[in-house]
Amino acid sequence: MKVVLIIAHNCIRPGAYRGFETVLDRLRKDMPDARIASTSLVDLDNDLRAILREDVESVTLLPYLLLNGQHSKGDIPAIVAAAQKDFPQIPMTLLPPLGEWDGFADMVVKEVGKVNNPEHSSPRHSERSAERGVEESSRPSHLFAIEMNLEGKNVLVVGGGRIALRKVKTLLPTGARITVVAPMIDPEFKTLDVPQNSLTTVTREERPYDVLDLRSVSMVFICTDQPAVNAQVSNDARARRILVNNACDYLDGDFIVPARMDFGKNITVTVSTQGRAPSLAKKLKQKIQADWKKDLEQIEKESCEL
Repeated sequence: MKVVLIIAHNCIRPGAYRGFETVLDRLRKDMPDARIASTSLVDLDNDLRAILREDVESVTLLPYLLLNGQHSKGDIPAIVAAAQKDFPQIPMTLLPPLGEWDGFADMVVKEVGKVNNPEHSSPRHSERSAERGVEESSRPSHLFAIEMNLEGKNVLVVGGGRIALRKVKTLLPTGARITVVAPMIDPEFKTLDVPQNSLTTVTREERPYDVLDLRSVSMVFICTDQPAVNAQVSNDARARRILVNNACDYLDGDFIVPARMDFGKNITVTVSTQGRAPSLAKKLKQKIQADWKKDLEQIEKESCEL
């Protein structure tokens, strides 16, 4: 398979890669027979070599950069040359940075001209854009509720405190392979009651997070009290199209975990406030458990007798 690897700047700001992901999505749609991958300048060497170890036909690299500076002229070519030496059987093509592409300067001048020459732009288009902006900013979030099968899948939890512990406890019945990474991990992790008759495993790594922790991971839970670490994990995971739950900023994540209650053997009830009011979800959970428990268990019993 042919691979296109796009190299972007490393950034810890949440949401910084969203426009970048749009380019990746378009490329995947237009090039269905190729593998479209992404990496950062920091991760290029490791990610490129990991790709080259796979069964690939060729690799095309695009520096997602504007200026032909030190990264484009020195750092990236050196990494590619060293990898090519170690993997001479796989052709590698390094494209110029975006700023040197034919037509790039014309595009910039055209767009700047629209701002300074309003008559060249469509008023109707501007009105529609403004209306759409207002509509999107005021639209409430409607999350899609699903129940996901995590049996046998790798799940990463970054953080070793009480929040991380609660997340891991909710994952124990799923059969997931859970890895917890943090410089310090709560001692209670060692006493977790891992189900014996399932695929669930819990591995603890007492060290700082590393981007290599994301390899083969299906889902990430971010549970640290360090904003820079949280942002780094979020951006790294998004660049690799891995689902993210950010316990510190639900708006930055791809999903939230609703409050869950099990009644009897077959009934599960979940409560969600769309991530906006966790304390309200907790109160609703307590009320449902207090008021519904007997009725739901009776309903289950009667349905099983039919």
